[in-house]
Amino acid sequence: MLSTPIAWKNCIDMISSYVTPEILDTWFRHISPESLDDDILILKMPNKFFIEWVDEHYGQILLTSVKSTFGEKVKIKYIIQEKIQNTDNNPSSHHTISSSAPNSIPEKLIPHLNFIKNNFSDKENISGLNSKYVFSNFIEGDCNQLARSSALSVADKPLNNAFNPLMIYSSVGLGKTHLLNAIGNYIKSKHEDKIVFYMQTTVFVDQFIKSIRNNNSQEFTNFYSKADVILLDDVQFLREKHKTQEILFYIFNQLHQNGKQIVLSSDRAPNELVGLQDRLISRFKWGLTVNLMVPDLETRIAILKSKVTDGLEIDDSIIEYIANRVDSNIRELEGVMITAIANTSLEHNLDINSIQKIINNISSNEVEVDRISYVVAEYFQISIEDILGKSRQKDIALARQIAMYLAKKYTRCSLKKIGTLIGGRDHSTVIHAINNISELIKTEMNIKKMVENINKGIYARIK
Repeated sequence: MLSTPIAWKNCIDMISSYVTPEILDTWFRHISPESLDDDILILKMPNKFFIEWVDEHYGQILLTSVKSTFGEKVKIKYIIQEKIQNTDNNPSSHHTISSSAPNSIPEKLIPHLNFIKNNFSDKENISGLNSKYVFSNFIEGDCNQLARSSALSVADKPLNNAFNPLMIYSSVGLGKTHLLNAIGNYIKSKHEDKIVFYMQTTVFVDQFIKSIRNNNSQEFTNFYSKADVILLDDVQFLREKHKTQEILFYIFNQLHQNGKQIVLSSDRAPNELVGLQDRLISRFKWGLTVNLMVPDLETRIAILKSKVTDGLEIDDSIIEYIANRVDSNIRELEGVMITAIANTSLEHNLDINSIQKIINNISSNEVEVDRISYVVAEYFQISIEDILGKSRQKDIALARQIAMYLAKKYTRCSLKKIGTLIGGRDHSTVIHAINNISELIKTEMNIKKMVENINKGIYARIK
């Protein structure tokens, strides 16, 4: 008989003729032969759910391949760490074995394996948590201090606190998803036995619709009623989803009555949520509602500096420039910084001009002060540094004033904000620039034509 490793390789080769490469890599590559003794082949599996899935879907393929490779008399045993499960000639007759190994499927959810198989693409992470979102890398500032401390309080005592539910709301990209995942990851690290589910509301809705279509909505309800902690992100997407709201109302009541923790997020305060039932909104307001506000300049700078890895140097003036320009969305802020770091790591020169190009590519598609300044600089054939600088050279001063005039015309920025973005000027300088260009357009045909041409350049940039 061939040695076990060689025979197992032959077995895998045979299995590959029955299944797709994706299935082979997902399931069979994670099975390893432990030993072969007295016609008993011991196969090591990662966890309980793995055994259940392979047995149900590919058990006959596995058994046929094993018998063909190792011999007709060979039977299979599965192990998870030190525990062993016997099977007879039909592998579907065996039962899942218990294990002390880490397992993504909690014991009390085993009866719901069918629901899990049909609703979760990642069977190894039914909690839905993203491990990169933790409290330690959530940069704290005055803008988010209350939300972070409330989230940490819930995470520390998930089944024994007054903040139930905890409702976190903010505009897009300010850290709601980060905090919800941080709560879940913290709880799982301290209480491995707790059942924690994080999910986008759209996923929750899709699962419920599928359960109705398959006539097993009760299974959906039973599954989520088993949770110790539910983290539901972006509940504003429940709008007009009346049946889903009804089932969430029921699950909410079940969990709350049993002392289980509920954490919710939305893009607005509960009383501003449109299209949701009053009784559901009332439940959302039972606990604590906190607002994640736009980060101040100091917090934005701290966020940017946290992204700079060891061995890389990015000048503080570049960091402050980014922090001043991207001030309403942390995702965009981080996106600009990550791109800047990538450029630096590739030994590209990182200057204000290259940063502005990055911001233009990443930020939203509306006319912003920096985009206007960039177009003006191109028109006058000067650098963006000239626009932002202190030079009083006639053409540069004129370009700077036109940039301020157009920024006021095309953006909603305050005069103070425009001044800050165009070289750190005060609002009185901006007022003077706007008034001066307005008069010149009326009296100087060449200035009027110049501004019209720059306008065309701006429109071309945003198409």
